[in-house]
Amino acid sequence: MAQKFHKNEKLKSAKTIENLFLEGITHSKFPIKIFFLPKENLKNHLAAFAVPKRNFKSAVERNRVKRQLREVYRLNKHMLDEIHGKKFVMLFLFLGKVKPQYTELEKAMIKLLKKLGYENS
Repeated sequence: MAQKFHKNEKLKSAKTIENLFLEGITHSKFPIKIFFLPKENLKNHLAAFAVPKRNFKSAVERNRVKRQLREVYRLNKHMLDEIHGKKFVMLFLFLGKVKPQYTELEKAMIKLLKKLGYENS
């Protein structure tokens, strides 16, 4: 199985992102909050990652946290494939105020992806 995060898996639509904030379902496992909506007409799960400027003034630090989030998602997105027939539009928001440890992000991401799978299967 290829563990890549392809361009066609990235959420880029401003309308879809706005819709996620308005109608999306949320779950939190500190330091990550996920906004998601199930969609049936998608080929792939779509994901976006955000780190607030309020918490990290430096773009270098924000980008590092986003890279870590993308990597954790890329390595664990196979958990979503176990949900048959449903595809999700997701936005992962980092809530912490200090630079996270990779293992901390990984534990939170795995719990959120499992929760997503249990509730929507």
